[in-house]
Amino acid sequence: MTCNRYCDKIYRERQNRKGVSELKVIVVKADTDRDFEEYCGKYTEFISAERRERTERMRSQRDRITSVTAELTVRREITEALETENSDIVFGYGEHGKPFLKGREDFQFSFSHAGGYVVCAFSSRPVGIDVENSSRGNIKIAGRYFTENEYRKIYESGETDFVSVWTAKEAYVKYLGTGLSQGLDTFDVLDGSSGCLFSSFELPGGYRVSVCSETETADGYEMYDAEEIFAFYTEEINQ
Repeated sequence: MTCNRYCDKIYRERQNRKGVSELKVIVVKADTDRDFEEYCGKYTEFISAERRERTERMRSQRDRITSVTAELTVRREITEALETENSDIVFGYGEHGKPFLKGREDFQFSFSHAGGYVVCAFSSRPVGIDVENSSRGNIKIAGRYFTENEYRKIYESGETDFVSVWTAKEAYVKYLGTGLSQGLDTFDVLDGSSGCLFSSFELPGGYRVSVCSETETADGYEMYDAEEIFAFYTEEINQ
């Protein structure tokens, strides 16, 4: 399987290990202009019943494609890292809906999707990740929902820092597992008071990714085409 790697600084060599000992980020680009059933419908048998039901309720084809691709990517990483079978993977869900791998507190993950991109973060400790279109900027939202310090930073940047702050805040609440039930103005992602480390990078096409981790920053990421992820399951179908 061919894997093209991109990163802002350096890329991290993939390691064959049982489990995950360091922060790892995977980016997948899906073709959201394709027909859902033709493109990835047959792979829904490999995802959880909860994800299938959620996907069926989605009206947007783009959201359906990226939703399925996200879980397929997470499951592929789990099977490879833990040397287990996809059928043995069981997810649980936190109070606010954050998924986790049952029986393996040392294997944490988070995912997000936007614009055909699916981004996933894996670590032995809690982790959060978010991706948004970089053209998004709204000083009024910052003034209403962000801290004064964050608002000032965005204002001084002419709104160009809005998405960096927004994705960092989204990544932080995903790290916590609280979702947007945690007031966005109750914590600051710029002054170090959160106790977490944040890393951020830009994807082709103008999408910003932020990662939140307890102990380390993301020094790179692995990038795949969605069909490379699907191929992993095609092998199972053909067996």
